Amino acid sequence: MKNVTPAKNPTIALFLKLTAVVAVALVVLLIAGFLLKIVLIAAVVAAIAVGVFFLYNLFRRRSKLPVIR
Repeated sequence: MKNVTPAKNPTIALFLKLTAVVAVALVVLLIAGFLLKIVLIAAVVAAIAVGVFFLYNLFRRRSKLPVIR
């Protein structure tokens, strides 16, 4: 089995490390952006559902009030 030695030049080693860090950061940002879209869509759907439920209960309560004649 061959020994894998790091780059002899410290500048090249630093460049490779920074490239790996930037690549990982880009992947994390892409995944976070995708998940953020899903969370925002779910929040909008939940807000609409709660609003409809609130309006339904508001009008249903009004119909149960006794009529004063």
